[in-house]
Amino acid sequence: MEFYKRAIRYLARKRSKTAILFLVLFVAETMILCTVTILRASEEAKSSLQEKTKSKVIAEISDKDHLITTEDINAIFNFDGVKDINKMAKSQCCPVGFRLYTGNQDSTKENSQAQVVSYDSLSADGPFAEGQIRLIKGDFPEDKNEIVVNQNLAEMNQWELGDTVLLKNDAGEKINAVISGLYLSGTESKQTKSTLAVYRIENTIYGMPELALKLQRQKGFESASVYVKNPEQLTSIEQQISRKLGKKVELTKSDALYRQMEQPLKQVVRVVKLMLILTIGTAAIVITLLLCMWMRARKKETAVYISLGENKGTIFLQILLEGLLVFFMATVISVLSGNYMAEALKKLLFTENQISSVPLEIGIRVADIGWLAVAGAGILLIAVGISLIPILLANPKDTLSEMEG
Repeated sequence: MEFYKRAIRYLARKRSKTAILFLVLFVAETMILCTVTILRASEEAKSSLQEKTKSKVIAEISDKDHLITTEDINAIFNFDGVKDINKMAKSQCCPVGFRLYTGNQDSTKENSQAQVVSYDSLSADGPFAEGQIRLIKGDFPEDKNEIVVNQNLAEMNQWELGDTVLLKNDAGEKINAVISGLYLSGTESKQTKSTLAVYRIENTIYGMPELALKLQRQKGFESASVYVKNPEQLTSIEQQISRKLGKKVELTKSDALYRQMEQPLKQVVRVVKLMLILTIGTAAIVITLLLCMWMRARKKETAVYISLGENKGTIFLQILLEGLLVFFMATVISVLSGNYMAEALKKLLFTENQISSVPLEIGIRVADIGWLAVAGAGILLIAVGISLIPILLANPKDTLSEMEG
């Protein structure tokens, strides 16, 4: 009779042993599948956190006479690990054909000027991102000549979205800017009358860096937010920026949100890895002990097969197949119930607040099942090999004599 038929008949005949092995394998495989799924989901969550938390190094000039140049920005952008740079530039300008908000009759130049503050992305950094002011109408600038102005200034000059505003720099060059949005801060009325026009909220115009550079006498940027691909590289990139810009800038790292959200994830990963190691180790020991005990009862059966000329390799394959058949059944049930068990383990490992803040998506994938199959098959192969070594090495005649005696 072929070895695979003997394997199937043995399992059908020894139902209690089959059931015990099935339960042991089911528990072990479920734990392995759950832990592997959570580990993989944790790595994906970590990558998602790195993307969403937007860790950055902020470089701010320490002297207004030494601005960050375009060449500096290009050099930093070429650093390995830099994802994006949000530049900020400021400039003062004179209004052409429109009025500014003034609270006094001061005759200084600054009381007749507006201030242009520019960012590559107003929504990522600066007062809009920090919630100090809010866009109430229109959109942030997308073109280099688009601007966002204060609603009070727009009402005073009867401006609408899409209107053109004329600005003039110190050299007398006139620049057209198109209104794309209106903003308010809510603190306009709290300013003192002595505040000069150029420093008033109403007279602050927001735009793109190209606009500010056109208005500047000395070209350059006052700060740059350097976003990194991987927050783990933040210190390295900070050091590179420091070497490049020297004492011209003061550097600040901004990754507190990532560290705060990463901490519970790292703790859970350590626990889950320990669980996985213990599960695989315990499963290997328990299954090996079970098979060793059961093989002692099959010594005579094995000796008879060998005496009849059966190849030892075939006997090994039969017993391995018995284990693999039970393993396959346990795997199917584990996979079917795996999502529920993994979700339950996730709730056990994470608090409610952590679950809502950490983007951990639980779902069994083909890679997880493949990992389970490799781990389970490896455990079975080792267990069957260890349990069969004494029997296969023994002399069949001695075994039969011992059993008869």
